[in-house]
Amino acid sequence: MQKPFIVCDPEKCTGCQMCEFACSARYGGYNPLASHIRLVRITERARPAHIMAIACRLCDEPTCMKACPRQCISVSATSGIMLVDKDVCNGCGWCVEACEFGAVTINHGERIVSMCNLCEDRGGRPRCVEVCVHDALALTTPAEMAARRRREIVRSGILPEMRPALRERP
Repeated sequence: MQKPFIVCDPEKCTGCQMCEFACSARYGGYNPLASHIRLVRITERARPAHIMAIACRLCDEPTCMKACPRQCISVSATSGIMLVDKDVCNGCGWCVEACEFGAVTINHGERIVSMCNLCEDRGGRPRCVEVCVHDALALTTPAEMAARRRREIVRSGILPEMRPALRERP
């Protein structure tokens, strides 16, 4: 069974920060720094910025867990979410550096690691996905993402243009 995770469509994301505020409210206030999802702005020279929210991808082989020298990160056997033992974590940040997606952060107020738990206490209905005004966030799996991408390619008309080039191959 594939584990669901939150994905953001940068074409729809406006950077309104509602996802960060909704998440941080669950942890004691409206402070984006306390959020378990984070907004990232990517700029490339003079090109317009891409804005997107990033949350834990719940990797099959989590590099954050492997990098933790205190072994305070584990995977829930029932839900597959990443668990952080707050009593053991000292906020060293090795897991932050190891995360390939930039989804692990340090909660500077508590000086411990924070990462998305898919609002596990809400039955797997992430609050950030519910409050996203532009429908930029979705709860999905790798298989659903691949199927959606295949549909987009077919709708875009790219495939008919590629067919002559494929026929020319020896």
